[in-house]
Amino acid sequence: MSKSKVNIHRNEIADYYFQCNNAYRDAWGLDQNMQLNLGLWKKGTKNLKEALYHLNEEVAQYAQLKKGDKVLDAGCGVGGTAIHLAKKYACSVTGITLATNQLKQAKENAKKEGVNELCNFQLMDYSSTDFADESFDVIIGIESICYAEPKSAFLKEAHRLLKKGGRLVLAENLQAKNKLNQEEYDCLYTNAFNGCKVKSLDTKGNYLKNLNNLNFSFAHCFDYTEFIRPSIKRLRRFYYPAYLYNRWHRFIGKPFSATQEANTKMCYYLLSSLNRGLWKYGIIKAVK
Repeated sequence: MSKSKVNIHRNEIADYYFQCNNAYRDAWGLDQNMQLNLGLWKKGTKNLKEALYHLNEEVAQYAQLKKGDKVLDAGCGVGGTAIHLAKKYACSVTGITLATNQLKQAKENAKKEGVNELCNFQLMDYSSTDFADESFDVIIGIESICYAEPKSAFLKEAHRLLKKGGRLVLAENLQAKNKLNQEEYDCLYTNAFNGCKVKSLDTKGNYLKNLNNLNFSFAHCFDYTEFIRPSIKRLRRFYYPAYLYNRWHRFIGKPFSATQEANTKMCYYLLSSLNRGLWKYGIIKAVK
């Protein structure tokens, strides 16, 4: 991807999170939960808040976090995971995002939760950072590396930033099939992931191949698809009132933006494409 296209894509991502912020505040309890991810609905999980907690803990366990670890949260959103890790594990967490509204909210959240001394948030592209070589013990990415184009650019930068023996843990959406026909592509991308400005997903095989090519000593991907399905069904339920709300706004001459309407459409097609086996959800761990 050319430099100009990279900049355009960065701006699209930042603008998407600005335009859809209110929708996620309503649908995902963003102000209270401080996170925007699918969570993990383990046995006995009662609500979204618990599911979000489970995902944070799963990532922490794979990362083998301990007190004093220096952690990079690549694509930190409004800071919820960074805050969780700082509070529970006494880690020093740096979170980076492309969205200025997220950066502001992340700083406010860390202060409110009493961990602003352990959490440092910055506006930065995780594929091209300003950090020195071997700055971090752990790098995590939760449903954020799907924005990298190509994903290998982020993995290369992560390898540079990790100390020897450092751990990389990603919770990510994955393309389930190596090749898609046009109708499958439209279902997965044009109708679904386009709604959150994701242009492509790598397969499990692509991730593992790229990690091995970078000489990570350990690279595995664990399938968590069924643990995120309740969140995808939850989004489908939100689709119907949101669709009617969009139609009402068009009727009164105050339509939502194309980005906002695509986000609503995504809520329907994520489940359709998941049921068709076009994408999966995995946790990837690699050790430098």
